[in-house]
Amino acid sequence: MKNVFIIVCRGSWLSLAQVELFKSKVAKYFPAVELKTLIKETKGDREQSTPLHLIEGKDFFTAEIQEDLRSGKADFAVHSMKDVSGDHFFEQSFYRILDRDDIRDVVIFNKNIIDKLKNNEPIVIGTSSPRRTRMATAFLQKALPQFSESPIDLQTKPIRGNVDGRLKKLSDTGEFDGIVLAMAGLNRLLAFEQSKQTVQLLLSDKKIMVLPLFECPPAAGQGAIVAETNIDNLDAIEVLTQITDKENTIAIQEERLIANTYGYGCSQPFGVFHLSTPTIAFTYAAGTNIQEENFTEWHYKLPELNANQIIFSGSDYMKDFFTETYLEHTKIDSSSKALFIASYKCLHNTKLIQNANNKRVWVAGSKTWLALAKKGIWVEGSADGLGLESILPTMNNSLMQLSKNQFTILTNNNSVVNWLADGYDAVASYTLHPSIQSTIIKEIAAADFIFWASFQQYQIAHQYAKPTALHACASGKSADRLMQLGIRPFIFPTIKAFIAWKAKATLTTAAE
Repeated sequence: MKNVFIIVCRGSWLSLAQVELFKSKVAKYFPAVELKTLIKETKGDREQSTPLHLIEGKDFFTAEIQEDLRSGKADFAVHSMKDVSGDHFFEQSFYRILDRDDIRDVVIFNKNIIDKLKNNEPIVIGTSSPRRTRMATAFLQKALPQFSESPIDLQTKPIRGNVDGRLKKLSDTGEFDGIVLAMAGLNRLLAFEQSKQTVQLLLSDKKIMVLPLFECPPAAGQGAIVAETNIDNLDAIEVLTQITDKENTIAIQEERLIANTYGYGCSQPFGVFHLSTPTIAFTYAAGTNIQEENFTEWHYKLPELNANQIIFSGSDYMKDFFTETYLEHTKIDSSSKALFIASYKCLHNTKLIQNANNKRVWVAGSKTWLALAKKGIWVEGSADGLGLESILPTMNNSLMQLSKNQFTILTNNNSVVNWLADGYDAVASYTLHPSIQSTIIKEIAAADFIFWASFQQYQIAHQYAKPTALHACASGKSADRLMQLGIRPFIFPTIKAFIAWKAKATLTTAAE
């Protein structure tokens, strides 16, 4: 193997940070190899004033870089995977996924955002992505704190440039109240020595909102770094083969299968992501297709049922298994930096709402998020109904810096013991009382397939199920608790995934 390799890349801080990550991976396996960097300006770098979807052609950030690779000026080209177009892009290449950071989008707001919302002033969000323009702003319209009966006047305005350049525009120009960025880019800039101090300063007085995955899915490949080499460069191929990230490669392949149908990059009005959790792997896509029709797709292993089997859906009876009694003297440790709120029912009095307004707030899912927004509470992010453990890496990354011992879980009395046993600080603000109607008991007794919307539902009603009934639930704590009891439930990604599957199964049965 030769000793010196040339890497071609863009000259932005983010691109250089990605190259440094590539170099560090190579150094682990090939310490004697020297890596040199060749910086190349691309069409996307030159044309900063035009939204990407209005620039003619494609591969705005990769074409010139790939030219240097083809001509032999470089051995490797390092790209952001979401900048890469269709499968043809790698026809003459050997490529591998090196790394993937957080896939979520994040909105960075100026510090006066709350005052502007209270005064019902227009809110201007900067983004040049049709996907973000449609999906992120539709969510923000409902998810930003609501302080009046009038809807928030939310507007979008194109913004281009490198990540640090956009943050400077947010701070200096006054024409934007917030900008939408990929969280992965911010994390990498905060870990890169050349950019760390500047980006920290630009973020120091900002408010942050991490967009939920299902309402605002990212572009295919977002957060991933890919390196390619020519198919006849055997030494470079040996290097890439050694440092590939296999798990993230699988995720990217699944996302690109969807992108082959609907298109690639932020210029597309849809998003897609693949997640592999401890209990289930799935791919989700949503947005608008070429016919401008809205679509939603779930891809995972589906349960196999015949037309005669009866399904019971606990999600249809979310309010019918329990009654609640609110606890008026709930005390939250003043040292807690943040709250993770398990249900919108947790904040039921003025004192709790004031407490939440003095802390960083995260929630279990979007239903709770939107309910809290109506109470004027700023929510930083959500577990997307996938369980708290799924969001812990995001809460603790370079941008958010919120560790497990810094937040308190606010929940119901039945759940507190389990959270405490798992090492979390948890307090109850309401009590659940079993209250299940005889008609529901009969439905459970007749069912062959029972979906429990929560572990608490299972606890009070499993005794009525047939011994042969198949149990099912969403991923997260419910799945963990059922498996701890020796039950092997069928696991859906989320409650919404089950509802979508049930609706389709019901239609299929009706057609038969």
